[in-house]
Amino acid sequence: MSRMDQKIELTATEVRLLQCLLSGASNKQIGHVLGKSEFTVRNQLAVVFQKIGVVNRMQAAFWFRAYWAAREERAFGTSVPLPACGADQRMGA
Repeated sequence: MSRMDQKIELTATEVRLLQCLLSGASNKQIGHVLGKSEFTVRNQLAVVFQKIGVVNRMQAAFWFRAYWAAREERAFGTSVPLPACGADQRMGA
């Protein structure tokens, strides 16, 4: 069973990290947007990568796109565009 088949719950911080990663931001840029150091971002991304079962940024970006689409499909019955890096959002659903 792949990690996508399992129910993985991401925290709001993890979602924001992955949104920024998906936008192509560097760790330094992500840190600036989220008010964290580059090294904190690197460490937090390493934890997220392990949690979702990927080994690099490209895999994480593909995983997050699929995760977001499935999450929004369950919540709203349709896919909703990803919010921009750093945008506030509700993490219900």
